[in-house]
Amino acid sequence: MISLPIGALLTGLVFLFSMGVNNIPLYFNFHSALIVGGGTAAILIFSSPPTVLKHLLRELSGLFKDPVDFKGVRDELIRFAKSREEQPPSSVELIAYAQDLWLQGISQDLFVVLLSQKKQEIEQRSIDAIQCLKNLAKYPPALGMAGTVMGIVTLFQTLDASKEKIGPGLAMAMTATFFGLVIANGLVMPLSDRLQVKHLALSRFLQNIYQVTLLINQDEAIELITDEVNKRAG
Repeated sequence: MISLPIGALLTGLVFLFSMGVNNIPLYFNFHSALIVGGGTAAILIFSSPPTVLKHLLRELSGLFKDPVDFKGVRDELIRFAKSREEQPPSSVELIAYAQDLWLQGISQDLFVVLLSQKKQEIEQRSIDAIQCLKNLAKYPPALGMAGTVMGIVTLFQTLDASKEKIGPGLAMAMTATFFGLVIANGLVMPLSDRLQVKHLALSRFLQNIYQVTLLINQDEAIELITDEVNKRAG
């Protein structure tokens, strides 16, 4: 988790020093911020269903939490292997769902089907968030180009009136492209890659829980389940 704020800080510093401390004010103007920043936010809402946006916010907030670790549920799964009854509700969604199925007395075959569907549902939320960001990454550069074109059109209208302002005006127009590239390549794509890594860890975590839970549901020997849990926990 600590690598996220450190990486974001280092990325920001690289851009700041590349621009030059004295030139930083040249890169920021309301026109660029509105067309690129506001446009990207608007397109995100326009292109993504509410459920996907909800999943995206949930996954992004999860980046600031400790990563999932199978070692954290090892003791809990061993307790379930010894007794499925009178256990407190689990904080892990897949295990909690298995608890509900056990309380309902679901048959073993149906248990496998329902638990598999729940596992896929949890994984799909993460996939939706990743795909949402990857789709969004193509828009900021295009919006930046649109902002640059708007700035150049405005600049051409004032060429005869004030030729001394051509340089500053053109520089201001180009900042929109700069903003588009920074948002796409310095923010959206790194976040989508970060979510991809988190998704792979989540998939391994859920698969381990899924396999052990199936052993518990089949009433396998406690020793076998304990050995399997310890092996998967590393």
